[in-house]
Amino acid sequence: MLDVLLDLRLASYRGGGIARYARELHAALASLPDIHVTALRTRRDATTDATALRIRTPPHHRLESWSIPIEIGFSRNRYDMFHATDFIAPHVRGVPSVATVHDLAYIDWPDDLAPDALRYYRQLERSKERTAAWIAPSEWTANSLVEHYRIPRDTIHVIPHGVPTDLYSQTIVPRSDRGNYLLAVGTVEPRKRYDLLLDALAIDPSLPRLIIAGATGWNATATEHRLRSMQRVTRETGVSDERLRELYRTALALVFPSRAEGFGLPALEAMASGTPVISSGGGALIEVTATAALTVADPAPESWATAMRKLVDDPLCWQELSDAGRDQAALFSWQSSARLTAAVYHSIARR
Repeated sequence: MLDVLLDLRLASYRGGGIARYARELHAALASLPDIHVTALRTRRDATTDATALRIRTPPHHRLESWSIPIEIGFSRNRYDMFHATDFIAPHVRGVPSVATVHDLAYIDWPDDLAPDALRYYRQLERSKERTAAWIAPSEWTANSLVEHYRIPRDTIHVIPHGVPTDLYSQTIVPRSDRGNYLLAVGTVEPRKRYDLLLDALAIDPSLPRLIIAGATGWNATATEHRLRSMQRVTRETGVSDERLRELYRTALALVFPSRAEGFGLPALEAMASGTPVISSGGGALIEVTATAALTVADPAPESWATAMRKLVDDPLCWQELSDAGRDQAALFSWQSSARLTAAVYHSIARR
């Protein structure tokens, strides 16, 4: 039995993205018989988890590589493995670390990140020596790790994210019963390119309204102003899991114009809900959707307006993408992700 300490500190600060990955993986790992997982949480985390190790160090603290090991040491608990779910492994003496790197967009587009976030992720170079193995959610991210950091490919394990079982097993809402809206999910920030969608809506005023669900991110003031001033756009923040699932189930389509994604959970979860996806295909998105999405690589608003119009006006295309998306989403599960992750733990423990 391996005792694994899994970093869930970000989950008390955010709902989606990396925090979502950490929560889903933690839940799936708990069902495996050969490992025992302890969640590393902050003291401000309101989650009821009597087994968690709670520390003061918040996520992305500039000294966390050293303060986390000190706090773990004070706890007097002993672990066989530390899983850094948010890129940077701390320096825990005598405990091997596995780190999940979600994407390297901060290298390709550094202006898309806040200065403090950029500083945090740039620690990855120094953390290489204390990371025994790496997990990437896609081949795109794995290849980026090799290219930018010269990390040996045989130490990188590609483990895709999954779909919650109850999300995939829900009843699919037929097109005729869906709301007259398009959906975008994700933090409002430059990389998501929401301005592209707003420009597309301006080109075709007869398109359905757009709902954008997600937090406000870095450098988003101008975009947020546009979102909140357009009559055909609804802005939702602080969206619960239940509300997000309802949005997925009743949307006409998910629109995903992001410049690049290390995986793209919204695309996968929309497909599992039977909702067609219009995707940029940027980064790893094409790995997630394969041919089950309407891919628009052209960043011109006219191309996105045309794609959205096609799904609105063509019921046959809509149904084909809905069915194909469901089949594609069935290839992904958090149970599979957990089993593959546990295999990485065991491979490191045997060294």
